Amino acid sequence: MASKLKKIACDVSIDDPVSSTDDSELGSEDIDLQFTGRLSFRKSALGGDDSGDLSADDEDSDRESQRGATGDVSRRKASNADSVGSVHSLQLGSKANKFHPGRTIFEVVSAKTMKDGNSRFVLYTVAVLRTIKNDTSQATVERRYSDFHQLNTSLRKRFPRIMENIEFPRKTLTRSFKHDFIAERSRAFEAFLTCIYKYECIRLSAEFQDFFYNHDLRIAYRYMTQGNFQEAVPFLQNTLHLQEKMLGPEHPDTARTQCALIVAYMSLEEGEAHVHGYAESAWETIGKDETNPFLIPLLQILIGIRWRLQLDKRDLESRLTRYVKQDMAGPIKMPTLEDLIMQCLSHM
Repeated sequence: MASKLKKIACDVSIDDPVSSTDDSELGSEDIDLQFTGRLSFRKSALGGDDSGDLSADDEDSDRESQRGATGDVSRRKASNADSVGSVHSLQLGSKANKFHPGRTIFEVVSAKTMKDGNSRFVLYTVAVLRTIKNDTSQATVERRYSDFHQLNTSLRKRFPRIMENIEFPRKTLTRSFKHDFIAERSRAFEAFLTCIYKYECIRLSAEFQDFFYNHDLRIAYRYMTQGNFQEAVPFLQNTLHLQEKMLGPEHPDTARTQCALIVAYMSLEEGEAHVHGYAESAWETIGKDETNPFLIPLLQILIGIRWRLQLDKRDLESRLTRYVKQDMAGPIKMPTLEDLIMQCLSHM
């Protein structure tokens, strides 16, 4: 007698580069579709409970990932809430963000021996690239073993279940500067970064972002508080370059750095062209999120730029009137983009 068919509930999500990736990331090469999903088995169908078929380790890692991401957002929301415009956390990706993390890779492109007083150490240059066409615009950071070790230690404290099976090169009793040893350690660092980057809760953690670019943001903020915007620009540009490759061009953190560059270039002579480019790019992301605190000041800046360049601004003006109302005393005073950016960076 034929067995009775049983229905199994299955939720499957599809990363579809055909519909979710812009033309700039698609070449003429073949496109690989990646399918990921989770099967959940219902009691009515299989005679068991509703807990699904996940292993205990998978469940623990999943819960830990959620706790890590939730805790990260909670801390940032608590620190960013302020009297000036109530700048909300921009750590989580927006719903419109269609970035594919699997196309980001890490390569140690060079390693050089440096001197620190009487001691020596190896400085590794880590390049972040996208596996789309031939990415020649690599973003780089320079880090020594102690920096990698600190990242590894902090992540193991925060995400012990995720990190327990991820290998990290151990310290040696005596420092070796032989070529083979440095090359082997370089490959180990690449594997380490690739492994931890797969987890969203780690990608969005302060520890991971501190390792790559938060230090540059802090330096840029110090320069901006001193009114030295020219010195802040290179640090903001390097941060933006890394965020575009690691978070995606549509991530709110990427848009925040674009807004910081807008503020910096607005204070410099001959900065109008840069302001226009970054403003239009930031608007592509911020314009989709009506809860973003940068929305109105960015709109005002972009309208002014388009007016000076004799470009069409009617759609932006129409959008602005939806948010800004006038009373008998005139327009309501609102924080400027610089106010919001400086408040946001002060909490980095």
